[in-house]
Amino acid sequence: MFLRRKEAKLAAKIDGLLAGESIQMPAGLLEEKVWQVLRALEQSEQKNKAERESVLGLISDISHQIKTPLASLILHLDLAGDDPAFLIECKKQTEKINNLIDNLLKIARLETGFISVNKIFADLALTIREAVPPAEKNCAVELRLPDTLAIMHDPVWTREAFGNIFDNAFKYTHNGTVTVSLEQGPIYTRADISDTGIGIAQEDHAKIFARFYRVRGAETQRTAGTGLGLTIAREIMRRQGGNITVSSELGKGSTFSLFFQNR
Repeated sequence: MFLRRKEAKLAAKIDGLLAGESIQMPAGLLEEKVWQVLRALEQSEQKNKAERESVLGLISDISHQIKTPLASLILHLDLAGDDPAFLIECKKQTEKINNLIDNLLKIARLETGFISVNKIFADLALTIREAVPPAEKNCAVELRLPDTLAIMHDPVWTREAFGNIFDNAFKYTHNGTVTVSLEQGPIYTRADISDTGIGIAQEDHAKIFARFYRVRGAETQRTAGTGLGLTIAREIMRRQGGNITVSSELGKGSTFSLFFQNR
């Protein structure tokens, strides 16, 4: 009986609308609806502003980062002549620019959403094994992984994230070991990449994930890098609903922990 009365009222309102009548809304409710719309518009504008600022910042970073190796390359080309040493240095600078552009494209496409991360139910242990680079002569690799551990993740981009972490571990670990472990909890699965390398000072822990940031120090400055690897790794993890953290101490190595949602 109650439902029939509700249906009758609804039918009457529809008939009224068709006849050109307007529906009266209480003032308080109308005001609340207006504020909801205004808040939504403000949030949308703030989001658009943040995205514009991010793009402008990225363009500024790209301009600055490419100018330095490009200027060095031009200088070496001017001085090269037939000297093999100068030509070797030119090749190094060219490779640096190429790697820089590749990484810039990756981070730009990720941040702007041009490339989407597609999670599928796949074996994370296999993804990690496929990301491990060939062992270095001065660095051993120890894998503490289960035979299989299937969770939701994007295998392609996750390999990229692990590859960037491995790259850093091998660069800064001499005559040491890089250990990889994997453990599944009730909500998250955690992968740890630990090395016995030079370590990272406490004040740099939050900075190393920023675009182009490189730790100041003789060892770091001597080692080739773009300062984008960890930025890309973190963006990949966040796009999958996960995160990446670091635990490190100077002279005692580093551990990067990657967290994945189980579902």
